[in-house]
Amino acid sequence: MGEFSVFHWLIVLAIVLIFFGGRRIPEVMKGLGEGIRSFKDGMSGSATQTAAPSTPIAAPGGLNAKPGRGQIGLSWSASSGASNYNVKRSGSSGGPYALIGSTAATNYSDEGLSGGTYYYVVTSVGSYGESVNSVEVSATPA
Repeated sequence: MGEFSVFHWLIVLAIVLIFFGGRRIPEVMKGLGEGIRSFKDGMSGSATQTAAPSTPIAAPGGLNAKPGRGQIGLSWSASSGASNYNVKRSGSSGGPYALIGSTAATNYSDEGLSGGTYYYVVTSVGSYGESVNSVEVSATPA
């Protein structure tokens, strides 16, 4: 098997022009070049990577529970860097806690409750993940 001659390269070029058209070749070559560059960066380890946060997002503070008729109203202080808050409930102190809701507000109403004491914690959710649980609060619906 020998090398391609000029004649062979002209045939390959003609086929490429027929399938892709003259205007698409620069786009295809640009995409090929970017793909090769990205592959080389990945192999050399010089690809930019996001750094882990130096401090994790803080748990919400000041969690309060206010009992009502068949419901418990929760409120807490905003946490810096939080975009959402996960509200978790348990039937016993210390958990395990089940996720019952997620909100961007700093309050939540847990409705449709029957007698008994409920235990709550809230976590902050931000671009760096989820915080640890807040301090536990408890309440018994009226």
